[in-house]
Amino acid sequence: MIQTITKTNQNFKQLQSGIGIGSPLPQDWVSIKNEALVIIVGLTGVGKSTVINTLTESGLDFTLLPNRRTLTTELIIPHITATNEQNVQTICRIDRFKYTRQYQKSFPGGMGHILTQLQVNPSLINHPLIFDGLRGKNEVTYAANTLKKAKFIILDAPLSVRLKRLLTRSDAFDRITKYPDNEVVNPQKIMSFSDFGIPEASNLFTFDEEQEILTLLERGVYNSVDVCERLNILVEESRNYDSEATKTALQTIAPERTLLLDTTKFSPQQLTQKILAYLLLKNSRV
Repeated sequence: MIQTITKTNQNFKQLQSGIGIGSPLPQDWVSIKNEALVIIVGLTGVGKSTVINTLTESGLDFTLLPNRRTLTTELIIPHITATNEQNVQTICRIDRFKYTRQYQKSFPGGMGHILTQLQVNPSLINHPLIFDGLRGKNEVTYAANTLKKAKFIILDAPLSVRLKRLLTRSDAFDRITKYPDNEVVNPQKIMSFSDFGIPEASNLFTFDEEQEILTLLERGVYNSVDVCERLNILVEESRNYDSEATKTALQTIAPERTLLLDTTKFSPQQLTQKILAYLLLKNSRV
């Protein structure tokens, strides 16, 4: 039987040690709304995982909440399956963006809404709780207004940098089902991103940025399937989330609880030191 978080009588489910969702709450469990929480905000390729890894290496004793990917698989996709009355696949990133968009039609807070529904057992966690992550104005607005103790770390990077990171990070999650592995596009015939059948992509990049990627494609640094997939991911993500509107929302609603960092201007270690300094200043429980 599929459980969804739309039901107020959903049976309690433990997602990981000390973190759960549903009701009735076991003894000693409390709402996450009253906990010290650090929320990483940023789009694909800004460096969220890298920052979390360096935070771990720094020795900060924190609890990492189930991440966005996990919560989408565990909670959003079952909701979509129940709503659509059919099974949905969980591999294609394009489809996952569509599922989160559909979920927001029922719950405008999206992943922000899910985050606020989590419960914790204080005896089984370490503070701060860190969540990776939120995207989009609706999500951060809901979270900022509901999670009054939450601090937000916005990670940002230019779109061209994010594309290059996607093309080199070899993450199996960055796949879509539209392009089979053996599909070949002759790089010699590609003059613009529109030639991949993705006209929106050309509008997101400058001419020089576009030509740089195409030159590297022609030289064999990238392959055409990877470029097609990553461009489609970024285009679909841009339909769901506006990074500038997200930043503006947080800096308007919770400026004293928001730290903005450009991940291209600092090394991962420097970013971590800035975050640690910010958290130590802002959160006595760290």
